[in-house]
Amino acid sequence: MRRLASLSAALALVPLGRPAAGPIEEVRGGVLLQGVGPFSPDKEDGVGINAEVLFKRLEALKFIGSPRPQVGVHAATGKHATSSVYAGFNWDVEITPWLFIDGGVALAAHDGEVSFDPADPLIGERNFLGCRVLARLSADLGVEIAPRVTVSLHADHMSNAGLCSENEGLDSVGVRLGVKL
Repeated sequence: MRRLASLSAALALVPLGRPAAGPIEEVRGGVLLQGVGPFSPDKEDGVGINAEVLFKRLEALKFIGSPRPQVGVHAATGKHATSSVYAGFNWDVEITPWLFIDGGVALAAHDGEVSFDPADPLIGERNFLGCRVLARLSADLGVEIAPRVTVSLHADHMSNAGLCSENEGLDSVGVRLGVKL
């Protein structure tokens, strides 16, 4: 809970005046329930604290829709839960002036279990992910609640896509607050 309070305080300090001229376009943070399917088993408990930075669009990648680079962290709070860091690309679509959807694809490095041992006493408490680096897919459905401030429902899935021995994957869902700089 202390981490959430710290994250909220940090977001509150972000100035809401003029947009920044730097490379960072938006900062998002929130609380995600960890290991809640639908694509992975419900083994990991607790919540994850998620923080993400979205950069300005890459016009050089216009041929794939000018995505925004993203970097983020998912800090797990459960005793045997998996934390991760990730970097990739994000595409967003404004449905109305106040409603948006977006999706991302990234590579994620995690501290979770990579080798499967049927005798492991924690077999029912952690997901077996097979590789240290995984593919990460994400999606948000959000609304603008104030000028340059958004709230969104977020879902993400990490998986090794069958490239390593075990592939239970890991899903998270939750709510995030965003501030456009």
